[in-house]
Amino acid sequence: MLGWEFPPAKTGGLGTHCYELVKNLSKKGVKVILLIPKRTGNVKHNIPNVEIIEVGSVALNPYNRTRPDDKFEKGYGWNFFEEVRAFNKRCVEIAKTKKFDVVHCHDWMTMDAGIEIKKTMGKPLVVTVHSTEYDRTANIYPMNFIVNIEKRGIQKADLVITVSKGMKKQLIEKYEAEEEKIIVIYNGIDPTKYFGLIKKDNKGIVLFLGRLTNQKGPYFFLHTAKKVLEKRKDVMFIVAGQGEKMPELIRMAIGLGIMDNIVFTGYLPEEELLQAYAMADVYVMPSVAEPFGITALEAIASGTPVIVSKNAGVAEEILHCFKVDFWDTHEMANKIICLLKYPILGECMRKNSYREIRNFGWDKVAEQTISVYRRTI
Repeated sequence: MLGWEFPPAKTGGLGTHCYELVKNLSKKGVKVILLIPKRTGNVKHNIPNVEIIEVGSVALNPYNRTRPDDKFEKGYGWNFFEEVRAFNKRCVEIAKTKKFDVVHCHDWMTMDAGIEIKKTMGKPLVVTVHSTEYDRTANIYPMNFIVNIEKRGIQKADLVITVSKGMKKQLIEKYEAEEEKIIVIYNGIDPTKYFGLIKKDNKGIVLFLGRLTNQKGPYFFLHTAKKVLEKRKDVMFIVAGQGEKMPELIRMAIGLGIMDNIVFTGYLPEEELLQAYAMADVYVMPSVAEPFGITALEAIASGTPVIVSKNAGVAEEILHCFKVDFWDTHEMANKIICLLKYPILGECMRKNSYREIRNFGWDKVAEQTISVYRRTI
């Protein structure tokens, strides 16, 4: 398995997915050799049947750093794309020394290595597409050569896993993927992590959590906050996460005159993240493009009612949440005010959506993934 993130070095759903997938594959007796870039030190884990090899020394993130002129003091090359190429080359070299049945790649950063391993070692190739370049750039100036890598990986793969029906449709329409070889496996949630959280209700706290990029829709969140505050002055809005848009978003909050009611937390470690979920009365995910949206499941597991973009893959399966167009800040504000004004509505959503997330176990994700491996073999 070739990945790009693994706890503690993770910035989003990709790292969570890889960790939970290998852990649950291990429980089912599957042996995994996971190759990931080395960042801050050796990954420590106690998962049986899993060998993690940290390749090289990389201190970068494909979702926040994608400009060809980025320079790094350490690593493989002079910019992010050289780093990716060198990582792939080294993965192929390591794979030639290992015994395995299937090679499984996650997203474009590992696809070239997967294609080469399939070609040289004759092993079947499974590719999981968590997100595409169109998603990451919110359809604003996608880099064509990344799109070409994605297209090549999808077309060369024996089977393709993706995380929602909406993403499957995108792969068929924009990447010319064969429909019959795309399998939808939704992401999962481990609700036990959220047991024991002390829920503080009706404090008027609204939470946004995500990378501060165009894709995640933080601009729409701030404009929504402005509309809510025109009706209620006692609401606090938390913007949790980091990204290149942080300075611009702070300036926007000042310009909108809402800075007194906005808290920009930056990166939150897991313990503080759990506290943020528990404090929030409403969780909002106004993503322009969201192949799935694990954070919505995490909010639900924390007992927080959620408002999600209709574009989110999670909206395909969770019925007991509010679904809005990401650009409709007026409707988003109405939904927030409604949930804050009528606690019984939030309580109803909490109970019913919590029942729904029982269908999203990582055990089920692992079982479905094993079925994909068996098909390729």
